Amino acid sequence: MTFLDVGQGDSAVIETPSGRVVVIDGGGAPGTDEREGRDPGSRIVVPFLRARGISTVDLLVLTHPDDDHVQGLLAVVQRLRVMSALDSGFVSEDGAPCTRLRSALLARQIPVAQARRGEKIDLGSGIYLEILHPDNNYLKNTHSDTNNNAIVLRLVYKNTRILFTADLEDQGERDLLNSHQNLSADVLKVGHHGSRGSTSENFLRRVSPKIGVISCGRENRFGHPHKETLDRLQGIQLFRTDTQGAVTLESDGQNVTAQGFL
Repeated sequence: MTFLDVGQGDSAVIETPSGRVVVIDGGGAPGTDEREGRDPGSRIVVPFLRARGISTVDLLVLTHPDDDHVQGLLAVVQRLRVMSALDSGFVSEDGAPCTRLRSALLARQIPVAQARRGEKIDLGSGIYLEILHPDNNYLKNTHSDTNNNAIVLRLVYKNTRILFTADLEDQGERDLLNSHQNLSADVLKVGHHGSRGSTSENFLRRVSPKIGVISCGRENRFGHPHKETLDRLQGIQLFRTDTQGAVTLESDGQNVTAQGFL
């Protein structure tokens, strides 16, 4: 698995022993037009996949409509073979790149499933993804409904667990905690780029990760990751794309190793 350095955004690529490929988000630059070819999908995600010899993506995951997560996925859809997609289904009035991406998926007749809690996606080799969030009913009137209704996934491979929390904030975390699902994971993709409104102490206690990965841009204008969040992550082996570049994880189903590109 590789957490790509797409600047202030998210993008992760899962490669299974049987050759299945999952792309979770594709980064993006809010306020820009990905059709001009300067987006992270064109510059980083697609070149990375091609360098890995990947021409087919088995599953494309749009965790939520924010530009810094989905804008780069359009290049993946346009330049590679995509077999299926998973969408939160949440609609944002500001998500022009997401609207173009959904239109491209429809035009290419790529099957799109709506993520719902309790479902599992078989990736072969004894590996599967659990959909932990959102539930059938979207959260409303939160600090950010877009973030708090994002897809949360847990990758299970034998005794290894990796939790992807997208941009989930405190309200979404509380909903997960109240759902009484098993949230434990060896690796946590830290929510919302390490913002202070995510990764609460209660949430960390339930997940109990050994490794944390923060995807954020170097010297970004939001101040991510915030000191309060970094303080809560004390004692966890932490990797950051803004300081270490792409972060690669490898697992045999029993143990996980991680290293930064830089």
